[in-house]
Amino acid sequence: MQPYPPKSRPMIRLQPRFFMQFLRSLVISTVLVMSTIAPGFAQAPTRSILRVGSQGADVTELQSTLKLLGYFAGSVNGVFEENTDRAVKRFQQAAGIEADGVVGTATWNRLFPTSEPVAANSAPRPTTESRPSQFQPAATGEFPILRQGARGEAVRGLQSRLKAIGVYDGEVDGVFGPGTEAAVKTAQGKFGLEADGIVGEATWAAILR
Repeated sequence: MQPYPPKSRPMIRLQPRFFMQFLRSLVISTVLVMSTIAPGFAQAPTRSILRVGSQGADVTELQSTLKLLGYFAGSVNGVFEENTDRAVKRFQQAAGIEADGVVGTATWNRLFPTSEPVAANSAPRPTTESRPSQFQPAATGEFPILRQGARGEAVRGLQSRLKAIGVYDGEVDGVFGPGTEAAVKTAQGKFGLEADGIVGEATWAAILR
């Protein structure tokens, strides 16, 4: 008596609809895992798209940063006017992106890159580069050294940045008082710098990232 031949197992075929559901679930699971491992993977800070006529805190931050980088000489008033537009275009040209005066994702990413932002005396970058521009550190002269007792637009810019990174909740009034000094020390500790409350080149580079 001959043994029966082994039965072959039927092939499992995924219907297109079930396959797409499986693939979608896999993608969602991957994103959730990456979000847990690296919170910045799925979420990035979002800022408004700015142009002539825009107003508000994002414009104040924009003007302050452009002023500190040497592109903007006007008043930091939170109103996007023609002088702000000119400053944005100068920065965009130096950063190697389309100089249209509209502050979108590309411009924000170059204002606050992972390395130091581009200073006003940097050479323009070609717009055809396939890799993101790596900006040279700004010269010390571009960023004034600030400490308690200082006043003016540079202090306003400092306070605006400290507020943006979540270490300062006081008024953006251009007066470097005890509250601003405490925020500077907190920021310096956060970035692994000596917490002396004095804003020099290393502190500027850290808070502008």
